[in-house]
Amino acid sequence: MNYIETGEIISLHGIRGEVKVYPWTDYPEFLEEFDTFYIKKNKMHYQRLNAVNVRTHKNVVLIEFEGIDNTEVARNLIGKTLYLDKDEIALEEGTFFIADLIGCKVINNDTNEILGTIKDVKNLGASDIYYIESENGAEYMFPAVDEFLMGTDIDAKTVRIKVIEGMFDED
Repeated sequence: MNYIETGEIISLHGIRGEVKVYPWTDYPEFLEEFDTFYIKKNKMHYQRLNAVNVRTHKNVVLIEFEGIDNTEVARNLIGKTLYLDKDEIALEEGTFFIADLIGCKVINNDTNEILGTIKDVKNLGASDIYYIESENGAEYMFPAVDEFLMGTDIDAKTVRIKVIEGMFDED
């Protein structure tokens, strides 16, 4: 299986073992689509957790897991990262996991010049921002909008962009 981080269990909710999860997704409701989650037991092994109930409440997700029906047991989950099996997730056409974008080479679509490597992706409101590091260590922020994204090939680990004038200048 191929696991992907999806959120962090941050606290308890109520007295019956339900937990609050801070989701690391574009929208919290995404997690409502799943009934199987995982937590890391050690470097090599994951523990499967079957969800009985998953619901969104404000900006968190509340999950009730099978076999965890009191606060004493649930308390041991606080601070754990929650994972999904990546193979069970169907993404819409043209969407990608942030983890798959990290490490992609960014290429100027007009000149084929490699501008750098994506080091991080954040969403600051209007769109995702790609944090790109050049070979000489310079860092750039690039808006990941359709107007400037010319193509993404996750298998080849490349992202082709239309360069914004002045953005990648060394001055």
